[in-house]
Amino acid sequence: MVSTIEIITTPTADTPGTTLVLRTAAKHYVFGNLAEGTQRAMVQQNTRLLKAQDFFLTGRAEWKNTGGLIGLMLTLADSSTSSYTTAMETLRLAQNEGRKAQSQGPAKPHFNIYGPPNLKHTLGTCRRFIFRKGIPINATEYAKQAPERDENGAIAPTWQDANIQVWALCVSPASPEQNPQADAELEARRQHFDTHLNTFQDYRAPENESPEDREARYDRIRTATIKYMFDSSWSFDTLVERHISEVEMPTAMFVRKPDTHGYEPYYGPKPGGSDPLPDINVWTRTPWPGAGILALPPTRPMPACVSYIVRSNPTRGQFDVARAKALGVKPGPDFGKLTAGESVENADGALVTPDQVMGADRPGHGIAILDVPSVEYVESVVQREEFSSPHVMTGIGAIVWMLGPGVAGHPTLAEFMKKHDNVQHVISSIDTAPNRIANDSVAGQATRLGQVDPRRYSTPVYDNTSIPQKSLYTAGPVASSSLPAGVIAADRGIIFTLMPKFAMKKETASKLFDADFVRRETEARVLELAQKAQEAVEYNRGDMRMWRQLLARPDTEVITLGTGSALPSKYRNVSSTLVRVSGVGNYLFDCGENTLGQLSRVFPLKELTEILKNLRVVWISHLHADHHLGTAAVIRAWYKIVHAGVPNPQPLGDSVSDVDIEAYGLSVISHSGMLQWLNEYSSIEDFGYSRILPLQITPNEARARQSSTLSVLNFFGKSESSPNFIHNQQYERLFGFSDIQAARVAHCHGAMAVSMTFPPSPSDDSFVKPLKVSYSGDCRPSYHFSKIGADTTVLIHEATFDDELRGDAKAKKHSTTSEALGIGAQMNAKAVVLTHFSQRYQKIPVLQTVTDGEAEDPLLKPEEVAGDPSSLGENERVVKIRNKDMKVAIAFDYMRVKIGEICEMEKFNQALNELLVKDKEEEVVGEEGIKGGKGKRASDEETRGEGLSKKKQKKLKEGKSKRNN
Repeated sequence: MVSTIEIITTPTADTPGTTLVLRTAAKHYVFGNLAEGTQRAMVQQNTRLLKAQDFFLTGRAEWKNTGGLIGLMLTLADSSTSSYTTAMETLRLAQNEGRKAQSQGPAKPHFNIYGPPNLKHTLGTCRRFIFRKGIPINATEYAKQAPERDENGAIAPTWQDANIQVWALCVSPASPEQNPQADAELEARRQHFDTHLNTFQDYRAPENESPEDREARYDRIRTATIKYMFDSSWSFDTLVERHISEVEMPTAMFVRKPDTHGYEPYYGPKPGGSDPLPDINVWTRTPWPGAGILALPPTRPMPACVSYIVRSNPTRGQFDVARAKALGVKPGPDFGKLTAGESVENADGALVTPDQVMGADRPGHGIAILDVPSVEYVESVVQREEFSSPHVMTGIGAIVWMLGPGVAGHPTLAEFMKKHDNVQHVISSIDTAPNRIANDSVAGQATRLGQVDPRRYSTPVYDNTSIPQKSLYTAGPVASSSLPAGVIAADRGIIFTLMPKFAMKKETASKLFDADFVRRETEARVLELAQKAQEAVEYNRGDMRMWRQLLARPDTEVITLGTGSALPSKYRNVSSTLVRVSGVGNYLFDCGENTLGQLSRVFPLKELTEILKNLRVVWISHLHADHHLGTAAVIRAWYKIVHAGVPNPQPLGDSVSDVDIEAYGLSVISHSGMLQWLNEYSSIEDFGYSRILPLQITPNEARARQSSTLSVLNFFGKSESSPNFIHNQQYERLFGFSDIQAARVAHCHGAMAVSMTFPPSPSDDSFVKPLKVSYSGDCRPSYHFSKIGADTTVLIHEATFDDELRGDAKAKKHSTTSEALGIGAQMNAKAVVLTHFSQRYQKIPVLQTVTDGEAEDPLLKPEEVAGDPSSLGENERVVKIRNKDMKVAIAFDYMRVKIGEICEMEKFNQALNELLVKDKEEEVVGEEGIKGGKGKRASDEETRGEGLSKKKQKKLKEGKSKRNN
């Protein structure tokens, strides 16, 4: 039986972790870090995980190691559910037709995650935005303890199944820090939790509970929380009674009729409104169970770090046919019984046992995967007893070292490698590997886009030679980045064969990205059209200059870091857009997984450092994972650069006038659920929460007589007895903008679109309106958003669906291209940036400005826009623009455009389409490789196969069939 281990990722700017996949015929296993960007790297490597159920996380419980875990679990849960449902439907059809089923049906999907302490807490903090039914996820934490032994005194595996054995090695720093004050604060928070916040009726604190029993009870609470998140039997249709003041809006409310006791809608004053609430009980739909968990049991950052030794199980020795015949065993079924371990009788009635005819068992082979995050862990790792145990180390052919910055040259490490020179040592570290391109497909596309439109696109930042890497994660001077004799640097694609015998294949490593080769391969026709586009720009320079004069702050730059929808794919990462307002600051609109990695590919390290220094606001539009899972990493990088990783010793004051902007500097504005997640996660890792201003925003709501209630910013987590809102007079000092307004939009609970207004630049003409940036996130076209965004300078709007799929857009609460442009027209926007595209679209639509004599569509009505679903076939899509002064940019990842230059971009569309059609044969559904099944991210409820031409659908199905076979 063949089994292999492949290195999938090594540390780069956008794949900060090291991930390995062990494959056997029956199952796959994932070892190492599940950092942000891991899922996308697996797509790039065509790594299929449909057979994976067991995930062994190394290192400490910190976002650098676990930031990609949530997104990967969502993808695998959804794809496994889809595969399971399809298989069960096939089984039912066979039974209905009277055909004999080949099996009893597939096993119900589930996943097991193993890792360091605080793994469960990490998962539990996501309960506000993660919900799946019937997909059990079992989390196991490995704590520091002495190895367990079997009846023979040998060190027993921590975990094993029919294919592999695993020894978990949990260590702590050689000299762990003691902090009595932190311990006292933790104890106070635990008492508060047990007294006021524990909503689990079955897990109340008994009297005289020991610390050990309390920890065990807390562990059961975290386990129950994860079960609610992934394996709940909750039904949305249940109505529950509660006081109206306890209802979280928006939600439908009902009251009971006094005569029939039936339900009818409630239309009176609602929570969050200006009118006083009545003292009544109402009925609302049952919130999913996780929403009722007010808090998790308090925890602290854990220094424990986990590594593994993994080995395939021994295989039975060969059957000796000649020996069996000599013993009088008749060929046939008895041979099979002996091979299976059963004794048989020969022709003379004598008993023949398996050991008489079977050769010696062949031992299994494996590798050690050792995570050493800093030099403080080196001694603890190398002194583990397992390394001196022949029972454990027999058959171990290699050690893969996952080393933090500054660890590679440690003398103790070099001494250990020399002592164990009978195994191959492989180092994965930013100190020993260059910052190579990890996502070759999008790097190639960006490079070719740069040939067409060099002002907006360029090759992502990379370096194939320099070590150590120039990185945000560098800890300081490296003792030595040279590798000891016989030691090699890890590289993606290297494979270790475990069975039938151990071997390492370096020749399977992936090739390095070569931008010059990509440029040479670009077709002449594309370059010819690009040259004509450049000439058209120069020819129309006068008209463009006049349009630019209509704009406030025309040098404001929009950088689209992630333009895809639902989940990362080869060419589009998930949602994130950076807006740089010259002289004011930088603003992130949504922050999907690996936003920091995308920033690191757009900006060289020196410029990236300045970008983060001047980052003032992160806006999160809603609690779908593809819009916010990169926030913690961005804050952590900002925290290290601006505050050197030193927490704020002073709590936030009672008045906004007490806010020392130098002590903070970065604000996160969003829904309370997002802010609660950041707050709870801060107990696991000091990523900088004490240095940010967490702010909730109330929506701007329409009222009678065309008046409205303006949005208000409130500090999250402050006492209700003290003032917690910010006067708009303070906006410019704290945030750089002079006004911010948000509108509820139709997408998911708490979803909002936003408009930020910035004060005029001294260089702007007096008649130019202030800079206004409006951002939709994900939503259906919104009438109220168009009102708060009136006279916007630049609108950044999702355009998930093509016009011909307007029905899908309605059902899934997204917008089409024409609907997004309709919002821009209603706002009287000067420029529109279209983003959040499905990966299925490789073409840019043809944009046509409506002429004066052409009929207009009906005006925008509340919550609806009349689009123009024009389509001229697969390769030609015409979209009408209803405002001749409105210029449109269709965004790809890594696009950098100054809003004053958006008018140039339409000239390049023909060249871009000629370029993109050449990539048409690339996989339309980039995530197919990771799942091997129908792809969707249920949090966005967007299936991926719809909207394709029949030819493409047929090809996609054929591809699936081949992969699944």
